[in-house]
Amino acid sequence: MNIRKDSRALETYLQQHGLLVSPAEAGVTFTGLSNNSQETHEGDLFICKGFGFKPEYLLMAANRGAVCYMGENEIPGTTLPFLHVSDVRKAQSLAARWFYDMPSDHFTLVGITGTKGKTTTTCMTHAVMNAVAGCKTGLISGLECDVGGEVVSSHLTTPESPDMQKYFATARDNKMPIVTIEISSQTYKVDRAYGQHFDYGVFLNIGPDHISPQEHPSMEDYLQCKIALLENSDTAVICRDTDCFDTVYAAAKAKCKRICLVGEEEDCDFRFHDVSKQPSGYSFLVTEKESGQTHPYAIAMDGSFNIKNAMAAIAIGRMMGGDPAAIANALQGVTVAGRSDLYIGGGITVLINYMHNNTSCQASLEDLQHDYPGAYISVVIGMASHRSPQRLQDIGEICGKYADRVFFTAEDPDFEDPRDIGMRLAKAAEGGKAEITVEPDRVIAVERAIMEAPEGAVVVLSGKGNETTQHVNGAYVPYESDPVITQRMLPLREKASRNA
Repeated sequence: MNIRKDSRALETYLQQHGLLVSPAEAGVTFTGLSNNSQETHEGDLFICKGFGFKPEYLLMAANRGAVCYMGENEIPGTTLPFLHVSDVRKAQSLAARWFYDMPSDHFTLVGITGTKGKTTTTCMTHAVMNAVAGCKTGLISGLECDVGGEVVSSHLTTPESPDMQKYFATARDNKMPIVTIEISSQTYKVDRAYGQHFDYGVFLNIGPDHISPQEHPSMEDYLQCKIALLENSDTAVICRDTDCFDTVYAAAKAKCKRICLVGEEEDCDFRFHDVSKQPSGYSFLVTEKESGQTHPYAIAMDGSFNIKNAMAAIAIGRMMGGDPAAIANALQGVTVAGRSDLYIGGGITVLINYMHNNTSCQASLEDLQHDYPGAYISVVIGMASHRSPQRLQDIGEICGKYADRVFFTAEDPDFEDPRDIGMRLAKAAEGGKAEITVEPDRVIAVERAIMEAPEGAVVVLSGKGNETTQHVNGAYVPYESDPVITQRMLPLREKASRNA
């Protein structure tokens, strides 16, 4: 993209939105936006944002060619023009939309939020959107961003504002008619989507997660950051059985032009019923309230909660006028790497699941008991750094209650000691039935879980999906990945069984 923008025009735009405190002493032409001093390019406007921002970051950006900077406080030591704003995060979001010429105005934008199931639902919806549009549509998820050209891996569930708007602009330039994006609660906590409008907003569920000094100070704050997506959408799609339904529905009713309920309940606009377990996944029927029509669908992913994820995709596809058979065909082929991967060998079943909070843990383990009645369940799980004590307690208790054996191990510990995290999880699990093992080395934990599971067991590898790195001491270090270890170990288990 070859973009040139006038800082005076940006100041006028921010003033219209009540964010400009004072203009820069001199106007400049800038050719990019940056909030990372290590990635600043010649001609960029540098944005001073972040709880841990340090003045030296601006000096580094200046040395790399930044031509002006925007922030809440003037920083001494540089001669760069200073664009003074009252809220730099909100200003960043608006500036990014403005810089890329309001890209989402040129396509249909679908946002998806929830405590669990966001990534899976985003991928399901993306597949349905491709079928409805009859061409490639955009995807921005916690796994990857695919808006045409190179597919980029993600480290954030929802990108920072400049990256998000750049992806939107690429989708626009590639003539994509629809973009589906995964929206985290942090998106609204730190105003990444401030001023951004959505055509469809999906609210899957809410549970007591991400409550900590580093994330959300209270459940009320967390819920409000989730609801914010609906408050900025034309059409709200809400899973009927979500906790806090009345609050969620009231917020949507106050802001949205249309509300669509999905689920098993009789008052749903799209109601699923007659569920049948298949060798892989489920088949089910969906009845539409408005038309009275009933259509068959199926998904290939295990875990009955994935039916609710699929319902959001079905509802949006049908509201867009999509053909039920085309939607069904698109859904049936969806698998999400690391979310519900199934491996069978050596007399056991290995399920790779991304469950990483109490809501997803309980739903996944309850489903396993239903789908594999009487099976021995072994779980490998950890806890990422800086998570709340309550989240740790809940996950430990749930695993101790539902599993027969639990390996507590490393899961992106960053600067924390994974053994310490494991010991605290083990303490929380003590009241349950599970045999507990603390093994900080995740490779060893996965290997042992597979090799030591009894015949007929289900081994659940959770929290990492297909990720190939671990976040350790501030850096991403290579990790073999749960799927690769599984595919390496199952033949060894089979060989050991034959030689026994």
